[in-house]
Amino acid sequence: MKSLFYLAVLVTSSFAAHGDGNATRFKATLVSTEETPAIFEAGSARFTAEIVLNDTQINFTLTYENLTSNPLVAHVHFGQRNVAGGVSYFLCGGGGKPACPANTSGTVTGSVVAADVVGPAAQGIQPGNLAGIIAMMRAGLTYANMHTTAHPGGEIRGQLRPGRGEHDDE
Repeated sequence: MKSLFYLAVLVTSSFAAHGDGNATRFKATLVSTEETPAIFEAGSARFTAEIVLNDTQINFTLTYENLTSNPLVAHVHFGQRNVAGGVSYFLCGGGGKPACPANTSGTVTGSVVAADVVGPAAQGIQPGNLAGIIAMMRAGLTYANMHTTAHPGGEIRGQLRPGRGEHDDE
């Protein structure tokens, strides 16, 4: 019971400190210097997501350019800035999603539902727990990244944050 109380305090304080507890739109700019550890490459990406259908689906767009090699996988992790967290759901290249485009620049679009959430169970997000990972997105505790053949540990990364839409400047 005591640990549930501490978890509730942590999540509530995270909402206040990092995110918007009611946000439905998110964005991230992915760059190599945000990887853990940071690397020096020219690639970048813009990730946008919107939570729809009463928090039962996430629609996303990931547009990337100038990667050093073709992407192997792109996904969203549960983890704060500068920390390597576990994978929660795939955007391409795994988790039942199509392969990533075989090009160093491109766009991936799609949707995520509860069945697409793979965890990370070691961090308390069980497979299928879409509500849990949405709560962590709203708390500012998720990031997107892309892995390439040149950088299999991750080439570009960006922390998700609340945003108004795909082309806003916030």
